[in-house]
Amino acid sequence: MMNSMLIFDFDGVLLDSVREVAVTAYNTLNPEIATRLNQIPRAVLGSFLRNRFHVQPIGDAPVLMKWCLEIGKSDPDKLLTAREYNQIIQQIDEPVAARTSRFFEMRNRFKTKDIEAWIALNAPVQPLWRIMIANPPENLVLLTNKNREATITLSNHFGLKISDDNVYSGDNGTTKIENMTQIMQRFRKPAYAFIDDSVKNLREIDEHLNKEEKIISLIFATWGYTGRDDTRTARDLGYQVATIDEFAESLLAM
Repeated sequence: MMNSMLIFDFDGVLLDSVREVAVTAYNTLNPEIATRLNQIPRAVLGSFLRNRFHVQPIGDAPVLMKWCLEIGKSDPDKLLTAREYNQIIQQIDEPVAARTSRFFEMRNRFKTKDIEAWIALNAPVQPLWRIMIANPPENLVLLTNKNREATITLSNHFGLKISDDNVYSGDNGTTKIENMTQIMQRFRKPAYAFIDDSVKNLREIDEHLNKEEKIISLIFATWGYTGRDDTRTARDLGYQVATIDEFAESLLAM
C-alpha cells in the first residue's frame, strides 16, 4: 500500500451512514417522509441493519427494505444467505439504475425536509476521520456508490476537504468498475490500492481490472457493513484484511 495510490470507499469505511440509508430506503416505500429511526418499526429496522451488508448498488436498498417490511415482523432475526438475497433481487423487474435514481431522489427530498435530521443519521468513522483531517492524503480520491452531492455535503460538514473532481460516485447508476477505470485513465499510476467493506465490490474490481496484471491491491475493511463470513472469504480470495486499528496505523505511517 505504501507505494500505491490509495483509493477509499466512503460508506462503511469512512462514514457510518447505515441509519440514514435505512430511513431513505423506508421512505421510497411510503407516502410520508420519515426523518427519525423511531418512525420505522423496530423489527423492520433491525432486520434491515442486520442484512445491510448484502446491498451493493444502493438501488437495491429499497428492495431489501421491502423484504424487511414483509418478513421482518414475523422473522426479525432472519439473516439472509447470499443465495436468498440474490433471489430477492432477481425477482425485481425495475432496472437497478432506475432504482438508484429513485433512492437518490428520495434522499434529496429527505434532506430538503430536514437537513439537520439527515446529517444526524450519519457519523464519521473514528479514528480514521480525525487522522485524515490532521494528515490529509496528497490526492484523496473516493470511489463510492453514494451520490456525489451527498458525499460532498457530508465530507464538508464533518471537516474533510476533498476536491469535487476526486469524488467518483454512483450517480446515474455508474458502477465502481466504471469509475475505477476512469480513475486509472486519469491518474496513470503504476499501482493502486482500494479499501472497501464489500467483498463483492472488491471481487468485481479484481475480476475485471486485474485480469492481465495485478495493478490494484484490494483491502477488505472489517469494521464496515460486513457479513459473518466476509473476512474468511476475503482472505480466501487473497485480499488484505485490515482491522480499523491496523488501517489507522498504516495511514499514520504514510
